[in-house]
Amino acid sequence: MSATSDLRFEDVTVCYEGAGRSFTAVDGVSLTVPAGAVVGLVGESGCGKSTLARAAVGLAPLSGGRILLGGEPVPQRGRRRPLQMVFQDPYSSLDPRMSIGESIAEAIPPGMSRAERSAEVERLLELVHLDPGRSRVLPSALSGGQRQRVALARALAGQPQVVIADEITSALDVSIQGAVLNLVRELQRELGLSMLFISHNLAVVRYVASHVAVMYQGRIVEQGPVAEVLVEPQHDYTRELLAAVPGSRAATSPGTPPGPRATPTRSTS
Repeated sequence: MSATSDLRFEDVTVCYEGAGRSFTAVDGVSLTVPAGAVVGLVGESGCGKSTLARAAVGLAPLSGGRILLGGEPVPQRGRRRPLQMVFQDPYSSLDPRMSIGESIAEAIPPGMSRAERSAEVERLLELVHLDPGRSRVLPSALSGGQRQRVALARALAGQPQVVIADEITSALDVSIQGAVLNLVRELQRELGLSMLFISHNLAVVRYVASHVAVMYQGRIVEQGPVAEVLVEPQHDYTRELLAAVPGSRAATSPGTPPGPRATPTRSTS
């Protein structure tokens, strides 16, 4: 990991045009991922979480606002990308024609000799608990969980300041989700990893993140330390998400959740 800086979303808006009308997927979002922290971004499918992530890495154009890293606009060009993204589907995120070692090596910034790159690939595979001796195998020889470990290694190979993980366990069997989440916690502890961890599952976010932001209909409706937001939620939508977690004692408010412009009393922005 390279030296880390705060990742800040400042009043970010993303709109899409189509069929003669405009759709606002992200509506004035302000959010900070502090250096060395894992921030969970949680909400139901379609709330704008993945669009925000794609905007951060230049895959979705901004309609308004800014995305800053260390106070400067995030660069979107060049071999060295300070933000690296791990996608949801481990079966489509890796090139099936390239060995896993080649996929990881491709993401390493220029400047290393062939021997140094090979050693770095081995180090990264060991870091995600995969046998370096398997660097020549194709992704098809790996399970979904193993492929997601390769995807994490590939993201780290780019020496990013922040990793964005977009629903990285939702496509995996429940039996192996825990192992990937344990790996995320381990990487954060050992590397001081900065991560925006996106999930629809509050239990998952509670396990890996120190801070959480709750997104509803394109807006952040509540954010703060996990120990506060998930123990004493201030917004009805957060309470509904908590009530959906198996074993949760959170009470679900009757009726439709209030609109996303309802302002929580707690905020870290």
